[in-house]
Amino acid sequence: MKNGQGLAFDRKAEAIYRKKLKPKLEDKYKGRIVAIDVESGDYFVGKTVLEAIDKGRKKHPGKIFYAVRIGYPAVHSLLHSWNLLSGIMPRYSNDQ
Repeated sequence: MKNGQGLAFDRKAEAIYRKKLKPKLEDKYKGRIVAIDVESGDYFVGKTVLEAIDKGRKKHPGKIFYAVRIGYPAVHSLLHSWNLLSGIMPRYSNDQ
């Protein structure tokens, strides 16, 4: 993505999640990850970022997905990220 496109991508993805997916998914899938294909609006739910994006890539190979932890403001906390970098928790090699 070129400069400026990333911000537009994020805004569109966040709007799709907030308006269409959050009300539909939050009660049943809270804490899971949803990967959103911004162009099509298709979404894929998984237990991890890797699982959700892998599901998406099967239908939309080569696409860029926006990942959200359902019912939470962030996919990972800073503490979780620090633990991953420190080797305290398992790291996913293809986690994007």
